[in-house]
Amino acid sequence: MNKIFYWSPFTSKVATVKSVINSVEAVNKYLDDRYKAIIVDAVNEWKDYLKELDEKKIEVIHLNKSTIFNSFKKEGFIRGRLIYLYIFFKSLMPLHTELIKNKPKYLIIHLITSLPLLLFIFKNYETKLILRVSGLPKMTFFRKIIWKLSSKKIYKITCPTQDTYKDLYKFSFLREKLVILKDPIIKCAEIKKTKLKSVNFSKNIDKIISSKDFFLSIGRFTKQKNFIFYLNCIPEILKLNKNLYFIFIGQGEDEEFFLKTAKKLNILERIILIKSTDNVHYFMKKAKCFVLTSLWEDPGFVLVEAGYNNCQVVSSNCPNGPKEIINADGGYLFQSNNTESFIKTIKFFLQDSEKNKLSKKIKLKKRLKSFSVFHHCLVLKGILN
Repeated sequence: MNKIFYWSPFTSKVATVKSVINSVEAVNKYLDDRYKAIIVDAVNEWKDYLKELDEKKIEVIHLNKSTIFNSFKKEGFIRGRLIYLYIFFKSLMPLHTELIKNKPKYLIIHLITSLPLLLFIFKNYETKLILRVSGLPKMTFFRKIIWKLSSKKIYKITCPTQDTYKDLYKFSFLREKLVILKDPIIKCAEIKKTKLKSVNFSKNIDKIISSKDFFLSIGRFTKQKNFIFYLNCIPEILKLNKNLYFIFIGQGEDEEFFLKTAKKLNILERIILIKSTDNVHYFMKKAKCFVLTSLWEDPGFVLVEAGYNNCQVVSSNCPNGPKEIINADGGYLFQSNNTESFIKTIKFFLQDSEKNKLSKKIKLKKRLKSFSVFHHCLVLKGILN
């Protein structure tokens, strides 16, 4: 049995976590005659997922039994860098030891990739290294040097979108390594089962969800999601439809500023903030549309889920993914971070014919089948062979 180690240390609950779990589960389900996928836990970052992983019969290797990772406050740039360094130096030698001891056939790396890349630069392992790009990488001087030095040790570099593939293809030392591997976002049976379940909130929120028109947005309250830009546009959107509500699901460092801005704009009564839910599909099924205002995505997990749930999608044409997925016929695109373009697109959506809206939903859903767990596993199988 060939072992595949998944290395993906995370400091916050990003979409990559779900992608890793789905990929590991898919390998063990569809390729279990040849491969066994195992998650490598660097500093106990997988603690909150152990019950889920146990239920899915996913093995976890713990590099460090003693760790202070979960006592860290993780918000903010400086804290983020300190946690990064902690993971790096705490896990460097344990990962090296594990690779020597277990000799996995493949090591698939997602986050904090500089650590395994440095190990492979200075050491020859009986393991093939797969660098799986998660999010559009900024080719900084340091990253370019590390990738160039380790390129001969990298077996493949997987890109989640065609646009990311094109961006990385500019670097000649990467070209022969590149392959497109879309994220395993859609689990058809699970989505069908989950979206039928109701959610319990206050009577006011339940009333809005069940009987009012609302726009839905999901994501962490960070610069990337660009929610403040969205808030500043809402007064103009309400001029187009005064009965609309706006539901945001998420939390993050910009949450307090978000609420202050909503109050300043006098739209707080139209904003519903839900910190977390285990059933986003229920909201997608009820929403008038899903709005993505991000400055960058690759490709945008909730965008894919929304489209697959037959939810109309209005999205920025930010790099790298939304435009590729939605195109001109699968939803409504606006120029990223451009107020005039955003308002104009919302107006067009609100006034568009039901026939055209239905056509966009159908075309988008067909396009999103390539993001299924099964399709991901088929492509991954070709890479591994």
